[in-house]
Amino acid sequence: MLARVGSESGWRAWARQVEHAGHCSRPVRVRGGAAAVDGRTGEVRAEYSTAGEPDGVLLLACGDRRAAVCPACAERYRRDTWHVVAAGLRGRAPSVPGGPDAVPDSVAGHPVVLATLTAPSFGAVHRAGARPCRKRVGPLVCEHAMRAWCDERHGDGERLVGRPLCWDCYDYSGHVLWHSAVPELWRRTVIYTYRALARLGSARSGIPITVRTVREQLRVSFVKVAEFQRRGAVHLHAVVRLDGVAGEGVAAPPAWADSALLEDAIRDAAGRVAVSLPVGGRVARWGEQLDVAPIADPARAASYLAKYATKTAGDVLSGLPPRRFGRREVGRISRRVDNPHTMLLVLACLRLSRTPECAGLRLAEHVHMLGFRGHFATKSRSYSVTLGTLRGVRRAWRARERAERVGAADPWAGQDEGTVVVRDWRFVASGWARLGDADLAATLARDHAAMRDAEDLVTVARAGDLW
Repeated sequence: MLARVGSESGWRAWARQVEHAGHCSRPVRVRGGAAAVDGRTGEVRAEYSTAGEPDGVLLLACGDRRAAVCPACAERYRRDTWHVVAAGLRGRAPSVPGGPDAVPDSVAGHPVVLATLTAPSFGAVHRAGARPCRKRVGPLVCEHAMRAWCDERHGDGERLVGRPLCWDCYDYSGHVLWHSAVPELWRRTVIYTYRALARLGSARSGIPITVRTVREQLRVSFVKVAEFQRRGAVHLHAVVRLDGVAGEGVAAPPAWADSALLEDAIRDAAGRVAVSLPVGGRVARWGEQLDVAPIADPARAASYLAKYATKTAGDVLSGLPPRRFGRREVGRISRRVDNPHTMLLVLACLRLSRTPECAGLRLAEHVHMLGFRGHFATKSRSYSVTLGTLRGVRRAWRARERAERVGAADPWAGQDEGTVVVRDWRFVASGWARLGDADLAATLARDHAAMRDAEDLVTVARAGDLW
């Protein structure tokens, strides 16, 4: 560390590398270079090599969305997700300089709701709240002679919250199998929503409306995120919007399709959808707790969804690693996980993965997600801009800023069709080469986060918005 900060020029060059990598906590180190060459004359317009960089490597952000792995990259992913969700609610993302007009401003008037779909009950668990945990209803003990009630009032941070009242009564196999069916459940929910729109639209208007007519006039656009509950079950938060069909673009829906119709259609679809499971004739369905409500504040709804886009199962179930692991690592992980309920779900994943019926569910590959195979944040094609578009906007903004600072056109921007960029990069390693570098980079990351938070407060104060 002393050697790193001892040279002023070397320290500044290394600090610029850390900033270039977005203050990533586990950057990718590459070696090589690039050259911008005139394709007509062969003249080298610009040249870069890592030979002149500290340690002879270039630091690149890992780009991991999980806050447990890299807080800096996860924060950038969260902010990008906010722009994706907000752009689909109010049109163009004005807070992105030069933001694309992929979504028209008219979407602000489209029917849109926020839906939360939960998992069914797999057994009684301890609940947090001001009321008693479990009332004395029915038998006082279960068939395993365990108490079937709890009159305590648990706080949100208590260890008992989310744990079963009886380990033997809890359906661990059903819990894991339901997780594996969640992506298919959501896919069928969207299909059933079109059918419900046709059926409910016909009942309201008195005019027969077929599913084909609905698909010709309406498009169900959505963005959804997944969240783990304390009991280890996934539930989905989805922003669902109705659009008119206008080729690849977005148009206003017909007058008969309003927010009330969309809300009723989602409730109807969630109550009807079912997925057959490969074990014991089981069927996966959504839970009884379903919440569908119109969105009054787009910024708040975007913040609500974006905060879950960087979470993992380990953020709720402490000790569970964010990466996949095998059977040989279960013993080591069990010493880190202080919740027996979590380890019983892990063992259920591994046990079911060895059965012939569940071979196609790939449970062993997703044991760190307790069998859940879906992505934490997904959207339909026409809902909003993509994360790739936002990253392209960011790169273009940086290129313009660099050109203004240098006072000349950026040769790396690739604006000239005659410019050919030749690259030669080789992977060196992931993470910091020295523990001292990791400590110094963490200090720079904390300073950067504090400055960013202060800038956000100033921006909010100027806008007069409490977001």
